[in-house]
Amino acid sequence: MLDIDYQRTYDSLSRLLNVTFEPDLLPDDAKKVLFDYETGHIHTESFIWNIQRWNKSNTTPMPDEIISGWNAMLIGWNPDKFAFLEELKEKYTLYLLSNTNELHLNWVYNDLRYNHNIIDFDHRFFTKTYYSHLIGMRKPNKDIFNFVGQDARLHPSETLFIDDIKANVEGGNSAGWHTYHHDPTEDLINICRNKLKLL
Repeated sequence: MLDIDYQRTYDSLSRLLNVTFEPDLLPDDAKKVLFDYETGHIHTESFIWNIQRWNKSNTTPMPDEIISGWNAMLIGWNPDKFAFLEELKEKYTLYLLSNTNELHLNWVYNDLRYNHNIIDFDHRFFTKTYYSHLIGMRKPNKDIFNFVGQDARLHPSETLFIDDIKANVEGGNSAGWHTYHHDPTEDLINICRNKLKLL
């Protein structure tokens, strides 16, 4: 539901660190740091310290510079989606399953509070939210889909999972869920209304 542009973070941290910050091109130890942070196995301080270690520029970036670069991918919200979520919730049971981390979730809560006057995002729009860094698992691994399915007592044949990353959609398929691979350049509200016929 949040508009995201991953490339903005890749570009920002590449400039800041004077390295090529592309997750697929990072060495295995760096990939592990990203995975561990997104699954809550390391704290934010350790995550920032590790990014500082990857620095190839002449000066060591300050923590606030790294945080700004890391959060650069987070663009903001289309306010129409809030009303649409409320409309959906009147008809369906909604859950949010997100790969995220402490820094990103803090940004989200602050942005919702100060720019949209929303302080109850998790409960206003969803029956329950599942954040990877809080439950120690991440998409597309099958274990997170099994966990959510059991915790929420989902019936696979009655569950629709929407995601903009193909690997995550395949993870949902592995749990027996119905899935839809969303192109983020398309209007999700229009897709839900006219293609998926949810309302």
